[in-house]
Amino acid sequence: MQYIEVSNKSVDEVVESLKQIAPKYSFGVQHVHNIKATLNSKGKELNEDCQVVDICNPNYAEKFLNGDITIACILPCKIAVYTKDGETNISLNSFTQLIDDVNPDFIEIALEAQNELLKIIDEAK
Repeated sequence: MQYIEVSNKSVDEVVESLKQIAPKYSFGVQHVHNIKATLNSKGKELNEDCQVVDICNPNYAEKFLNGDITIACILPCKIAVYTKDGETNISLNSFTQLIDDVNPDFIEIALEAQNELLKIIDEAK
C-alpha cells in the first residue's frame, strides 16, 4: 500500500518543506536523492522530476535495530516526491507493511512511526 498526497508546490519546495518540518517530529533528513539529476549524469533521461528523501527518527531506529538488526534493510524510511501528469506527488510506502514483512513483532512501533511520517507529509504538501 502507498500513501500519496498531491501538492501545489514544486518538487524542490516539497523537499525543502520536508527538511524544515521533520525535526518538529524528531525525524531528520539523512539524504536527498535527485533521481532525475543522477540519471541525467549517466546519460539517461527521466521525463518527470523525482527526488527520494531518506528520513529517520533515531528513537524509532534504536528500538527497531536493537530488537531486530535485520530491519536495517528497510531503513531509513523513504518519501518520494515526484511530478506526474503535471502534479507534484508525495508518496510513502506503508511502513507497517514493510515491517510486517520483516518482523511483525514491531507493528505497533511501526504504526507510531508511520503516523508521524504522515503528519510530516501532510504539513509539507
